[in-house]
Parts: sequence; structure tokens; C-alpha cells
Amino acid sequence: MSRRLTPEILDTLSPSDPSALASRADLQRLHPLLGQTRLWLRWIRNRYPDRPPSSLADLGSGDGHLLTTLLPTLFPQGGHGARIFFIDRQPTLPDSALDSLRRKNWLPTVVAQDVLAWAASAPPTELIFTNLFLHHFPDSDLKTLFLHLSHRTSTFVAAEPFRGFAGSLGARLLRFLGCHPVTQHDARVSVEAGFRPRELSKLWPQPHHWSLTEQRVGLFTHFFSAEKKI
Repeated sequence: MSRRLTPEILDTLSPSDPSALASRADLQRLHPLLGQTRLWLRWIRNRYPDRPPSSLADLGSGDGHLLTTLLPTLFPQGGHGARIFFIDRQPTLPDSALDSLRRKNWLPTVVAQDVLAWAASAPPTELIFTNLFLHHFPDSDLKTLFLHLSHRTSTFVAAEPFRGFAGSLGARLLRFLGCHPVTQHDARVSVEAGFRPRELSKLWPQPHHWSLTEQRVGLFTHFFSAEKKI
């Protein structure tokens, strides 16, 4: 089946709406259950075993919970002055999380901007990553986004819903985990808008200049990486 994009309810809610708060809490709880936390810990450790990237950006960062949870485990000695860009139209990072990063010598910047607009004029950034975000966009917008990103970074990585039966079934079972109705709806439409092998690679510009990886990880996750060839 082809991708089907349906608006997600969380995207339409005010950040302070009780339903939005409940759904974001669900997402924090689901990251380790879906394997995203383990995936990112393994990938970043393998790619940056000795030092953090000098700069990194989190596209569609939301409340920043995933990245702010990963960094203290990955780099217990701190950020060594590395810059972090949290990009979201409605960022909801708490001040306490930003203060914690600054105390560990990270330099966070919250950018309240559409990701396409940011990417068109973003500063050079060593690592750009995103988690459960690209599936919000039609292929035409992804192609534009990837073109911009290919001029801003040497490494881009994404973890997205894998579009298939397992994800659809998993979304239906979320109610048994006590997830909010908004989370249940958005999980279902996220899977329908997710990806299968080669669908992201074919949108990346000048693929002969890049090492592209695209694969299913576990039951629910589609992983994509683009690393510029030296």
C-alpha cells in the first residue's frame, strides 16, 4: 500500500491542552517500548565513540525529551561546547531541561520555525537527526527538505514508522497500555504515512555522493541515514 497522510490531532492542539500533555507523556513512555531509545543509543555510540558532534540539530523536537534523555548517557562528560538546535513550530522544551544542558557545557538553541524554512538557511551542522517526524510530510516536501539538508550537513539520520501490518496492529493495541485517544489516533495515521525500503533514499539528492542506508529495525521502525562520502 502507498503512503496515506492524515493530519495528526496532536499537531492541531495548543501545547498546554490537557490532551496534548497526555499524548506527549505517552510518547515519552513509548520511546523505549518501540525501541527508539535503544536504536539511538547504539547508533550515536557507534558513530561518535570518543566525542559528541560539534553541532547537532533535532528536527521536530517537540519537548526535546528524547535527546535530553540520550545525551547524559551517551556523553557523561558533557558537550564540550557543542551546539544543539531544537527545531519545531511549537517547541515545548522546559527551561529546566535547557538549564541542565547548559550546566553540562552544551549550547542549546530553541528555534520556533517551520523545519523547511529553517533548513533553507540553517548554519552548517555536523549531525542532523529526527525521530518520528518525516512521516508528516508528502514526498514533494521531503525532496525539498532533503535538498536543503544535503547542503547543511554531512550526516542526516531518521527513525520513522515502518508502514506495515505489525505497526498497524501495534497502534490498535495502544489502548491496552492506557494511551490517550489522541495517541491512539495519531499512532494509526503515523503508520499509514510511514515508510518502506528505498522510499526515502530515492528522494535524497545526488545519491552517488552519499552513503545511504535504509532498513527496517525491529517490528515498528524504519531507519534512514545519509552520510556524505569523503
